[in-house]
Amino acid sequence: MWQDVNMNKDKDIPLWPWILWNLWKARNKLCFENRKFTSMEIIAKSISDAKEWQNAQNIGPVQQLPSSAPLPARYNADLLGNLSPNTVICNVNAAWDVRTRNCGTGAVFSGDNTCLFSSLLSDSHSHISSALMAEAIAIRSAVMYAAASNVKVLMILSDSLSLVKLLKEKNSVPALFGIAFDIYHFSATFDSVSFRFIPRLSNVEADTVAKSALSLLNHSFFNGM
Repeated sequence: MWQDVNMNKDKDIPLWPWILWNLWKARNKLCFENRKFTSMEIIAKSISDAKEWQNAQNIGPVQQLPSSAPLPARYNADLLGNLSPNTVICNVNAAWDVRTRNCGTGAVFSGDNTCLFSSLLSDSHSHISSALMAEAIAIRSAVMYAAASNVKVLMILSDSLSLVKLLKEKNSVPALFGIAFDIYHFSATFDSVSFRFIPRLSNVEADTVAKSALSLLNHSFFNGM
C-alpha cells in the first residue's frame, strides 16, 4: 500500500517505519491532549521524517562528526559492562510540572551508529498525571524512535530507579499499562535492549532537553497559545 520514498536513483527509503512512528505519536496526542491529525498530515510528516533521515545518511564521512555522539567518558565499564560495537546508548529524562500537568521529554543518543539519525529527541505532553508517567512516556518515545531508526542494540539510561526496576522485570502498574505495553512491544524489534539506572548528575544532557521542552509548552499554556 505504501510506496518507498525515492530521494535518488540508487536508494529507496522504507516509509513504513516512519508511518508507524507517526501513527503512534498521533495516537498519543489524541489520548493525552485530544489533538487530532488527518491521515494526510501523518503521511506528509512521515515522508518528511524519512527524507530527513535519508539526508543524514548521505552526509560524507568528514561531515558525520557533528551528528555522531561518542560515548561520554563518565560511562565506565562498571556501569555499562561490555558493550557490542553497534550498541546505541540513550539517556532519557522527563520534566513534569505539578501545577500545569505538562511534561517535557528528552532523549540523547550516543554511540558510533548515531551518525545515521538525529542524536537529540524532545517532545512535550499535557494532561500527565505524575512524574513517573512522564518518565515512562520519555522512554517510550526513545524506544519507538530507535526502532524506527533501525537500531539493533539499545541501552536506555534513566535516573528513575522505580521505573527502571519495573521495566527490567517487565512489569507494569495500572496508570502505566498502555505506555508499558508500547515499550515492551517495540522493544521486541531490537536484537537486544536493556534498561539501566544512572545517577541524576550523569543525566544532565537529557534533563536539559526535557526542561526546555517543558518550558516551551508552559509558555504557550500560560499565554493561551
